[in-house]
Amino acid sequence: MRYDEIYSDLIQQIKAGKWKNGDKLPTEREFSEYYGVSRPTISRVMNQLRDAGLLRRVIGAGTYLTENTEQSESHKTFGLFVPGLGLGEIFEPICTRIAELSDEYKFNLIWGSIPNVHSPQIEERLKQTAQRFIDHDVDGVFFQPIERESVQEPINQQIIDMFTDSNIPIILIDSDFLNYPERSPHDLIGIDNVQAGLILCEHFLSKKSERVDFLCQPNTAGTYRLRLIGYREALNRAGICPDSNYEHEGNPRDKSFVQALIKSGAKNIICANDETAVLLMLEIENLGLSIPSDIRIAGFDNLKYASMAHVPLTTMSQPCSTIGEMAVNAMLNRIKNPTHPPYTIMTSGKLIIRESTN
Repeated sequence: MRYDEIYSDLIQQIKAGKWKNGDKLPTEREFSEYYGVSRPTISRVMNQLRDAGLLRRVIGAGTYLTENTEQSESHKTFGLFVPGLGLGEIFEPICTRIAELSDEYKFNLIWGSIPNVHSPQIEERLKQTAQRFIDHDVDGVFFQPIERESVQEPINQQIIDMFTDSNIPIILIDSDFLNYPERSPHDLIGIDNVQAGLILCEHFLSKKSERVDFLCQPNTAGTYRLRLIGYREALNRAGICPDSNYEHEGNPRDKSFVQALIKSGAKNIICANDETAVLLMLEIENLGLSIPSDIRIAGFDNLKYASMAHVPLTTMSQPCSTIGEMAVNAMLNRIKNPTHPPYTIMTSGKLIIRESTN
């Protein structure tokens, strides 16, 4: 089983009452044998459940179910503030899972999506939505920072300041609003993008590729920087010195840009997301080239159209349901422990190999 599957399974067992509050759980070794995975994998799951406020780990004594877990902060009201809802497919299942958990954890949910993120009035609309949450006296907000806007940092900062000034806890979904390596003082839930970039690059390298390129579009979501770090690390591990000439920013719809990219010798291309990858595939086919015999391409996120493209796309899938569960647990833990330093809780993506890299 994968790490995130074990995490979800243990969450379900806890909610089903397999252990009572304060009970000692099986040892890491016992869990390792039960799930057929290594002890470090189990240790990582246990630590994440601890960070979510569900377990208490005592050195030399064992792991215990946290007292009063059943009373998971009932009768709370949370805001779900996702400006990207409707623009990025990964946010819909994350939000759906958060909503599904509202009955189990006894909280109300107020939605605050802004469908047309690129409208001229976006700043004012975002502030109005934030103020609505404040007026409703919500107990916390799940917030996906606005992305792909030239003024995204000051807008996000204004929204964050409004909640902070009102003493409303914030759980960031998918990414921080500050550029890496800066880190805001708020809990962050998402996938390990560095690991995802490393895995995808290693997939290309396993095919004896001596050169792997990385492509992003202008104003791409900030997670691409972490994926780029993972890509570079995979090259380093393979004894290949990363070359900035193989890292590109451009419009995959631009025929001249794509022609120049191919002319430079790019044959194995990692795109910062599936949208970029599919657009690049279309332009490459318009140039009369074949995928994957001439060019191999991969992306991130496993959007629905990735599997339905003319050549199905290799991609890194995000466990969206698990991310939703982790976000809820992080919110409940933050309310219990308001002064605890900010958590960064990451889960692993899964490599989905399809025809575009065969």
